[in-house]
Amino acid sequence: MTKKKTDAINISTHNHNDLYFAVGFSEIGKILRTTLPQKSLDEAISEISRHYQKFRVSNDNSETAKKLCDIYHGNKLDLDLEELELNINEPYIQTSTIKTTFERDVIIEVSKIPYGHVKSYKQIAKSLNSHAYRAVGTAIGKNPFPILVPCHRVIRSDGKIGGFRGGTQMKVEILKNEGIEIEAFKIYNK
Repeated sequence: MTKKKTDAINISTHNHNDLYFAVGFSEIGKILRTTLPQKSLDEAISEISRHYQKFRVSNDNSETAKKLCDIYHGNKLDLDLEELELNINEPYIQTSTIKTTFERDVIIEVSKIPYGHVKSYKQIAKSLNSHAYRAVGTAIGKNPFPILVPCHRVIRSDGKIGGFRGGTQMKVEILKNEGIEIEAFKIYNK
């Protein structure tokens, strides 16, 4: 008997010290989206569900949501890109996900930045044989897998930490959790 396709995504959550993490999975088990830490369970679920018409909340993938929490708090965990939905224009990918080959290439390149290290937007662009540094920043800003794909490890060429969807203070916190020294919002000894 084949499983009936429902087009609903599965959202699982994890909370730790009043921070809530969520991850959205497709029916075939690929990660569609992750959240930055939120202040409530509803906010974490909403951060993912607002991108999809149908969803269900379950504990099926709570281990992955816990993994987000662990990475946020400085634990080094490896990422398998095979777990992420990196295809463009899949039917269940509706909004604010990877739309172009360039965005996908940026996400893949950012995923290669080692734990405890940083790269600049310019370095990412050069590794893609591009001079489109701002486009790299735009693609990183759309990263549907924050924390798992470490967009927090991308900084400005002058060593300043740059922008972050969760705010500069959150970016500083994540980087410090990885052992990166920061002084006045600038990487110290990068």
